[in-house]
Amino acid sequence: MSLLVIAPITAEFEALASAFDEHWGAGVLHHTGRVSVREYAAADVVLAEGGFGKAQFGVTTQHLLDHLPGVSLVVCAGVAGALAESVRVGDVVVGTATVEHDFYSGILRGVPPQFEGSGEHIARLAGAVGEDEGRYRVHFGPIASGDQWIGDPLRREEIHARTDALAVAFEGAGGARAALFSGVPYLEIRGISDMADREILDELVANLPGAATNVADVVMKLVEA
Repeated sequence: MSLLVIAPITAEFEALASAFDEHWGAGVLHHTGRVSVREYAAADVVLAEGGFGKAQFGVTTQHLLDHLPGVSLVVCAGVAGALAESVRVGDVVVGTATVEHDFYSGILRGVPPQFEGSGEHIARLAGAVGEDEGRYRVHFGPIASGDQWIGDPLRREEIHARTDALAVAFEGAGGARAALFSGVPYLEIRGISDMADREILDELVANLPGAATNVADVVMKLVEA
């Protein structure tokens, strides 16, 4: 399985790279087109940094897909805020769908665009992980995507009601659109760094390394399933 794992920002990329290096040995750095990537040949995995926000992440994902032959799955891997009370900091959400919560159009009758996660890979992962992996739990459900910082309880409730998502982050819809355009399966996997209900910057900084490491653990289980 040729897996393209894309982390949105540098801190997420570094946490994933550290976990992958420890598990598979140091990745080889090289350029794919204009993007620097870290390749783990033994696992057939390429790790890249996609950029902050839907647009940049989508552009980078498409660029990578144009320059990497034989990608069988694109994974958006990073951290997110929780929208459901059942999801706690450190848990991992595997996106059964990515829902673009900040897209409003009368043509679509107010229904936000939704991009399904790869059913084949979700099923494979469901068989490889338990509900409780010890230091974190794994949840399967929608992930909301939008270019908006969520730190207000009312906005958190609005997004949850509109999308039925378990978590919210920025970039997923951009990656999903690029993967769909290129005809490549897609999956979003997010570790919970905060509860998206107050001023969260300090909480995000403190929890990001652990949450991203848990995401790396789930990605490695998917590769080896």
